[in-house]
Amino acid sequence: MDTTPPHSDYGWLDDAALATGLGLVLLGLVVMGVFETLLGSAHFTERVPGLGVVVVHTSFTPRLRAYVIAFGFLVLLAWGLSRLSRAIFVSLGTRP
Repeated sequence: MDTTPPHSDYGWLDDAALATGLGLVLLGLVVMGVFETLLGSAHFTERVPGLGVVVVHTSFTPRLRAYVIAFGFLVLLAWGLSRLSRAIFVSLGTRP
């Protein structure tokens, strides 16, 4: 029976990138969403002179959540590109 882990070539940088990227995505999607749900995030409208009716959010702005999720995906993209470049260098016989 094979007892080696499935990804034995992962280093500390791989672990940190995966934890950071996935952590940010989960923070933006799950944690902030549950937090808004539990607080009963009230969305109400307010009349602003010159602008008309504006929707006011009392918790996290959608833009903040989008930036957190996008940054998490960027970290995962950078990690994936580094894994791809390492695989290409190994197949060419050079060491990065």
